[in-house]
Amino acid sequence: MTEWLSLLFPLACSLALVAALGLPAALALGARGFTLALLTIPAAFAVISVASIALPLAGLTWTPVTVCASGVGLALLLLIVRRWLGSQNEPRNRAARFWPVSAAAAIGGAAIAVSLVLGIKGPSHVSQSYDAIFHLNAVRFILDTGSASPFDMTLATSPDAAVYYPTPWHGFVALIVQLSGASIPLATNAAVFTVACVVWPIGVVALGRAVAGPSMRVTLVSGILAAAFPSFPLLLVRYGVLYPNLLATALIPFAFVALLALMNLGPARASFVASSGTRIVLFLGALGAASTAHPNAFFALVVVGLPAVFVAAYRGWRRPGQERFGARVAIALGLLALCGAIGFLWMRATTSDNGWEGTKSFPAAVLDAFGSSPRLEGHAWVLTVLVVLGAIIAIGRRHHRWLIVSYAALLLLFGVANGLPTSALRTALIGLWYNDAWRLAAILPLAAIPLAVLGLSTLAALLHVGWLRWRALLGKDPASGRAAAVGAAVLLALAATQGSGIYAAVQAVSSRYDPVGNPILLSEDEEALLKRLDEHVPADTVLATNPWNGGSLAYAISDREVLVAHTGGLLAPEVAELTSNLADGGARVCELAADLNVEFVLDFGEHYVFPGTPRAEPFAGISGVEDSSILTEVDREGDAVLFEITGCRN
Repeated sequence: MTEWLSLLFPLACSLALVAALGLPAALALGARGFTLALLTIPAAFAVISVASIALPLAGLTWTPVTVCASGVGLALLLLIVRRWLGSQNEPRNRAARFWPVSAAAAIGGAAIAVSLVLGIKGPSHVSQSYDAIFHLNAVRFILDTGSASPFDMTLATSPDAAVYYPTPWHGFVALIVQLSGASIPLATNAAVFTVACVVWPIGVVALGRAVAGPSMRVTLVSGILAAAFPSFPLLLVRYGVLYPNLLATALIPFAFVALLALMNLGPARASFVASSGTRIVLFLGALGAASTAHPNAFFALVVVGLPAVFVAAYRGWRRPGQERFGARVAIALGLLALCGAIGFLWMRATTSDNGWEGTKSFPAAVLDAFGSSPRLEGHAWVLTVLVVLGAIIAIGRRHHRWLIVSYAALLLLFGVANGLPTSALRTALIGLWYNDAWRLAAILPLAAIPLAVLGLSTLAALLHVGWLRWRALLGKDPASGRAAAVGAAVLLALAATQGSGIYAAVQAVSSRYDPVGNPILLSEDEEALLKRLDEHVPADTVLATNPWNGGSLAYAISDREVLVAHTGGLLAPEVAELTSNLADGGARVCELAADLNVEFVLDFGEHYVFPGTPRAEPFAGISGVEDSSILTEVDREGDAVLFEITGCRN
């Protein structure tokens, strides 16, 4: 376990970056107490999103200094307009202060951290997954080019090809690398821990308080439940690996809280102590940061938040008073415009069908989601019971009923993803999530957690009453032993919610970060060879690698340019010709190698991340090349071999 000490400094740098980028904006808005954390986190990633576009336009490179300067610039702008945003209110009770609420979030964060340590197994382990190739290499691309602009991410296609690709995640990791000097895999895992163990729990605690009230009981319950649902964040750390989606989903609760506060639903305004102008800033900033991290975050908020909007609109419609006709017309027109805009964006932003059909029948898929651990072995029925209890309570509270609609909508969307065959209707409904049940499973907690908070906080309140009566029957002071009782209750709730679902999620994560038992992308031997690649390969040459067997991670790990950095995108004809015929040699191969500045070849064999895929055929000439007449072995670690092209020299 001592090896995890190497993560501490990059993790500290990661947290320092979030504070340095977001805290100036929060202070400029006059935030105090827990509101300070609630504003700082989305502000930090909003700064990263804006700076990624603005800095290249200004001719500036991507560094911690330039990005922090952008944060200061945003703070100055907010300071100027603060007078029009309204004055802030000081926290009125202990439950609104910074440390008690942050401590509750830390409970959930610590539980998630334990799960991540058990799953990832090593601080610099690379996710053994298809998408890891691109995401790690994209960080290196930003470090090399000095630009984190989503319009400059040509690595996603081919050089000189215009493309938009969301880059806040990669820009954040690049900043951690620059500030800490850590390797890209280590910095990536530091970012994972920051987002999963800090950003997500704080957002969940804020959301729980907005739904069920800003009491310490609700605060503690929300912190516990932040770590209870296996489908987020653990599922996305395992699947894909979907780092941009991980960041985007973790930021959604911040926008959700601001939306509820703006509509004055339930105790949202009492839980979020800020002016209406500040709530608008948080909503726009958090939604913008989440949507630029991954665009489907916008539509996830639409699904869980639109029922609340309709409830607020209905309440406004029924409000008594004179001259209500004009207000009702405005409400109706506003709803029509909103629904029209959402429908237009939904259809425009949807993707094509990827052919990832469901694995169950529609009813079984819905039941799987209802069991609170979709796409994993077993069910987390304890969580389901809490959700059902919360739904029963919501039925009796008019301002909470919309939560049931939000939860049902996500259940149905997951049922479509995992229970229906390919069709135009299926793509129209869930194409925004690539028709992918894994991605929809990850957003289920957005609606399940508020209901579970209602359920568990009510259960805790009943137990508290029972505790007081029991102490009274014993003739003892109810206040004595209270701290111990609360501590025991927290541990009991953690134990009850960290059950089979979390165990299954940890096992799933573990299967994707095992370089020994399941090295589908990068084995220990291959990683060892990559780490000493700079001893043989000059920095000004290019490596011919096969991205499908992990060889192209030489770019991220070894800082050596590779011929093809990702399995996707466009493959230039001359590149395909070289990779297909490299083992055979010949004058044409030598000519292509010279033109492309390829002097070395990395052979990691035919163990591909997607076995048998026809998309890997152009790279067959890079695997099993030990008999090539033009190649000479330079270094070897097990079956991983580095060759130099020597047969083309005159």
